[in-house]
Amino acid sequence: MNYYFCDSCRYCFSAEKLPDRCPDCGAVAHDNKKAVRPASKTEIEELLKIQKEDKEDTQNEST
Repeated sequence: MNYYFCDSCRYCFSAEKLPDRCPDCGAVAHDNKKAVRPASKTEIEELLKIQKEDKEDTQNEST
């Protein structure tokens, strides 16, 4: 699984391959460049941190 980042809406997501447009906002280009690019290490770490927190919150709500 690879991680990608949309410079237009700042959406970070995982996908098998680089999409031609953002799955969240639909942007194809941003500032004369492709909107979606491979995510940086920092962007991936932030996404995984948020996903972990969301999972913990969901587990705490169900107990």
